[in-house]
Amino acid sequence: MAQNKKKCHQYSVEYLDFGFIPSPTNAQLPLCLLCEQVFSNEAMKPSRLKEHLTKIHPDKVNKERSFFQTLKEQHGRRTINSLFARKSCQTDSGLVASYNISLLIAKCGQPYKIGEKLVIPAIKEVISTVLERDPTQVRINEMGADTEEQLCAILRDSPFTLQLDETTTSDNNALLMAYVRFKASSNTKGQTIFDGLNSYLQEKSIPITNILACATDGAPSMVGRYRGFTALLKEQVPNILTVHCVLHRHNLVAKCKSPALHESLTVAVKAVNKIKAHALNDRLFRQLCQENYAIFERLLLHTDVRWLSKGNCLARFCALFESIVEFLESSDAVLGEQVSSSRCNIMYLADFFDKMNEDTLKLQGNGVTLVQCKAVIHSLISRHNLLLQVSEEVTDDRLQIYVEHLKMVKADLEIRFRDLLDLDVPVWVVQPFQADVVDCELAIQEHLVDIQCNIEAQATFRTSGWSSMWAKYASRYPALWEKTKLLLLAFPTTYLVEQGFSQVLLVHYG
Repeated sequence: MAQNKKKCHQYSVEYLDFGFIPSPTNAQLPLCLLCEQVFSNEAMKPSRLKEHLTKIHPDKVNKERSFFQTLKEQHGRRTINSLFARKSCQTDSGLVASYNISLLIAKCGQPYKIGEKLVIPAIKEVISTVLERDPTQVRINEMGADTEEQLCAILRDSPFTLQLDETTTSDNNALLMAYVRFKASSNTKGQTIFDGLNSYLQEKSIPITNILACATDGAPSMVGRYRGFTALLKEQVPNILTVHCVLHRHNLVAKCKSPALHESLTVAVKAVNKIKAHALNDRLFRQLCQENYAIFERLLLHTDVRWLSKGNCLARFCALFESIVEFLESSDAVLGEQVSSSRCNIMYLADFFDKMNEDTLKLQGNGVTLVQCKAVIHSLISRHNLLLQVSEEVTDDRLQIYVEHLKMVKADLEIRFRDLLDLDVPVWVVQPFQADVVDCELAIQEHLVDIQCNIEAQATFRTSGWSSMWAKYASRYPALWEKTKLLLLAFPTTYLVEQGFSQVLLVHYG
């Protein structure tokens, strides 16, 4: 019995009047030029194609065949471009690079054959030696080899203990792993620090006598009288100026507290830890702050390491004082009562550390000089004198605690910063154009007159300040620079070093 074959409709040129062409992938399927939709072969009928044009694209019903012919040509070009787009993009980039290289050769005035003899071989060498190797893998391998070499160098000279174990991987390869533990021979003694600095300067051919001043912290290894770093440095450079970091000394002064104030600070820290150290307490306290419409919702932890920690912690504590007391009434009534009874002391300490923090910020920065630090400390002591004069009429026993604390702080400031307060800063250094030349040293009077008559120096002084002016005209007025260079170049703090340590720890530990 014969089987009925399904009739296959063929495309006709007349179908272009309805906006249809044969599909590029299958000539027996019609494709609409307007919506680029492909239909089945059964739709290859004039009535079906005209119906699609009328219903879907009614605005194109009256278009001439020329309109659809233009669309057909554009579609043909677009199809070809899509097939070769990636290849064309690569070719265009290579062509642009070729023209750029040719332009460079022409600008250099070289013969065009240098491109074949030198440029092309050079590009091939770069690709084969640089791009074909994974730079990340190379660097990791180099760092691993360097770390292994450093470890082996330590183990050659140091006793160590060992732990090891072996296992077998899934592909039956044996894997042995070992760990060593040893005591590092390095130390932070003053002699070690000095030897490290001295050896580095010798290696780089830098005379140690070129050091004018040195700022360090107050660690015994640094400021020790006989074996400290500064003592050993003074043996090599007798006239060097050694500065105990002003920030460290300022922080030590801030720690000076009477027993009553110290106890109140301890109570505040306990309250903060009680809330912050437990996730549940922290969450409940945050909800309580929201209900009380408090300015903040979290407390700040206190640490002795950070210079600004006490002030920031107590300022936040005072802002949330009512919420803290309310929270502790239900969680720790005893601690809550201690906080309530220490209210005045905590408020006073918050104000005190806030003022100290203001001075701390003035002492920080990259370009702080000894002159600026002296002005800050002198202002701090003068403000204490003013407060103590006002407090002479205070008779309240509770207020006397704060008066005595201010006296202790003032005395500590005068002792710790005696060298800075005694530092001689001539008026002509910071005010060279207002200073009276007659009152200055005889050896510099003529040079001072010269710079006072220098209009350019006056302009620099007005726009950039005295420090920039002296640095700019140091070579022109060497006698004056010799008197001012120590005040400008000496570091009064170890701020930059501390900042560097913070960055190193951030890189290592995230």
